[in-house]
Amino acid sequence: MAPAQRLIVVVATVLAWTVAASPAQPSAATRPGPSPVLYGITIDEVGHLEEIVGSLATLPYRPTTRVYFDAQQPAQYYVPALAQIHGVSGVMGELLDSSEEKAISTVAFAQRVRSYVSLLAPNVDIWEIGNEVNGNWTGPYATVSAKLTAAYEEVTAAEAKTALTFYANNFAKNNCGDGPAELTPVQFAQQYVPAQVANGLDYVFLSYYPTQCRHTEPSSVDLAAYLTQLHVLFPNAALGFGEVGLPHHASRGSAAKAAQIMSWAYALNPGLRYYVGGYFWWYGAQDALRAAAPLAGALKEAFTEEHAALGQAAQTG
Repeated sequence: MAPAQRLIVVVATVLAWTVAASPAQPSAATRPGPSPVLYGITIDEVGHLEEIVGSLATLPYRPTTRVYFDAQQPAQYYVPALAQIHGVSGVMGELLDSSEEKAISTVAFAQRVRSYVSLLAPNVDIWEIGNEVNGNWTGPYATVSAKLTAAYEEVTAAEAKTALTFYANNFAKNNCGDGPAELTPVQFAQQYVPAQVANGLDYVFLSYYPTQCRHTEPSSVDLAAYLTQLHVLFPNAALGFGEVGLPHHASRGSAAKAAQIMSWAYALNPGLRYYVGGYFWWYGAQDALRAAAPLAGALKEAFTEEHAALGQAAQTG
């Protein structure tokens, strides 16, 4: 979810932290082998499809396009667009954005996931079962846990790949200003991700917006230290970033800063075998894929930087 959307969400001052499922337990670290690099971009709309598909096809490395699925739309709405996108790109489907977490019950969400997976599975490679799940605007953590668990069960029943995205709030002091009431990714994982989910996830991602975290841009060394902690909790998952960007569409005034953030993110290399990059720039359609998009060139350069950092570098760790 773009940070601008979070600002309009009324955050509950007291969270009902009742654990509905067994908490994740750290298990013996069994590092997966080197994972393919993900060259990610996010689109929050499927309009201007010809432009978007054409731009995806011209990127220097095959992208993985993360498609935001509007909570008000049925799966059928996305069938034509995904078929075209999947022809030139991998696809990660975002089943529920954190900004819409409160808008749907656990039962209704499970039904939605079942419908989406049933209809869209041929054109979706990865299903994002939860987005920024530790954010303090998402509602009671126990309810968020129940939803991501239900989604995990539906997706794995279809033998499809799963991803879980956390809100990275701990690269600056005081949880980037949200305070201790908002759990960090590690804290949420320890308390609210059931063991079967933690051990079975294919991907675990971080969502991070530097301008919303005192402009902190963690180094590859900083990132490696934190991902090592997450790897203990998710020993079988590939790790990376599931969302980066600016709070708003890039404009003439913000394009330089946006390009700098994009370059910083996509060039990261923590030197871990299970790191896959990703990044999935939010507002990708408007910022980089549509006609005259201000970051079109920057995205191609970012993909090249990512390939230099991860696609050609020997991964150790």
